[in-house]
Amino acid sequence: MAIPVPTPPAPAAVQAPAKKFEIPDIYVILGAMILFVALLSYVIPAGEYQREIVNGRATVVAGSFAFIEQQPVGFMQVVEAIPTGLVKAGDVVILTLLVGGAVGVIRGAGIINYGIDKLLGALGSRTSLMIPVLTSVGGVISAFIGTPELGIAYLPIVLPLMLRLGYDTMTATAIALLGPSVGFAFALTAPATVGTAHLLGELPMFSGAAFRFAFLALALSISTAFIMRHAARVKANPEQSPTAELDATLRARFAGEESASDSSYTPRQRMAGAATLLMFVAIIAAILQFKLGFMAISGLFMLMAVAACLLAGQTLNAICASYNDAMKGVMVGALICGIARGVSVVLEQGMIMDTIVFWLSEMLSKLPPAVTAYGIFATEWFFNLIVPSGSGKAVITLPILYPLADLVGVSRQIVVLGLQWGEGLANVIQPTEGYFMAILAMAGVPLNRWVRFFLPLMGLLVALALAGLFVAQLAALA
Repeated sequence: MAIPVPTPPAPAAVQAPAKKFEIPDIYVILGAMILFVALLSYVIPAGEYQREIVNGRATVVAGSFAFIEQQPVGFMQVVEAIPTGLVKAGDVVILTLLVGGAVGVIRGAGIINYGIDKLLGALGSRTSLMIPVLTSVGGVISAFIGTPELGIAYLPIVLPLMLRLGYDTMTATAIALLGPSVGFAFALTAPATVGTAHLLGELPMFSGAAFRFAFLALALSISTAFIMRHAARVKANPEQSPTAELDATLRARFAGEESASDSSYTPRQRMAGAATLLMFVAIIAAILQFKLGFMAISGLFMLMAVAACLLAGQTLNAICASYNDAMKGVMVGALICGIARGVSVVLEQGMIMDTIVFWLSEMLSKLPPAVTAYGIFATEWFFNLIVPSGSGKAVITLPILYPLADLVGVSRQIVVLGLQWGEGLANVIQPTEGYFMAILAMAGVPLNRWVRFFLPLMGLLVALALAGLFVAQLAALA
């Protein structure tokens, strides 16, 4: 009789590991926003304001809004949104490529490492002073000239310095981004926001600067303290850094650059270092004096890089090859600037931007006078998602907001504060702001990690702005 062979138990089903959720790439986020806005053009009624030319700018005529025939965005318009955005954001794209490339070329010649060594040698044990100094310098420059995009040039200088001091990539990104951006948000004489707003409101040019200076100083102090607190915590325990893995990679790369240039700098590198510093100061002075645009700034930085590298002993062919390599490192940031602009391109083509402005103004008109200033702040914050340009927002929203403010007894200076603080603070958290996303891409910091890092500081700065609007109303700022 056959002995039955027991059937072996069926192997337990191997459960596939649960897929971990991944934050979508920024290209995916911006592409989804373009599609979403295109769909909105089928839902939101089309409308437009009449416009008139004021001092060379097409400015909205208050009270002229009218609904028009629906203009839904078609398939080819969506397809062309990104290329069109790249064209419309051409000045920022070129700035990112040429300025970012210029700083990369200068660093490749060993000039930035030489400057860092000299700076660290001069500071000795007081290296912690670097954070407030660098944040304040970026903030003050931007407060006068209104170009937070200079953070694109700032980051490649600050990043290796912070890593050598034992801090992390997030610290460097915060200095490069928050210094110029907070300076721009609380600007004194920024032409794009304060200048345009005063021109449209028929206010004395750059009036109210003393009040704005007080809040600029407070905002920079709060931002600096926040960055220093994070930097001290990370230096004591590097594992706590939200960019720990990235830091290790970058430290290895920068160590290679340092060993390649070594600490024995040639006389020509030393001369090039001094000349670069003088040229950089001259460029900043020229921007302040002549109100230079992005094209001029881009060209001057490129000229500075070529001159510095020639002084350092490099050949023209070597400089060209180095420029190509440096621009590869900022290419993603440059592309993001154009893709982000594609969102507003679709809004314009669907003729729904003016409708949104009209609805926002209708909501504001129903607010009690005591909270109208806060409503203006919130309106400009939200509208920054649609129109990232400061001067663009000014010419669209201010001709509507000024008469509204006059009716409820809110001074036009407070409207200016609402514009610059609302749109300025939104710049460093909204993905449609090109220079902001470019700096994050250059640093390699994911958007979600930046948001998690910045949210507590954002709360403090928004509270400061709201307090400033309250004080301005009490003081009847005019």
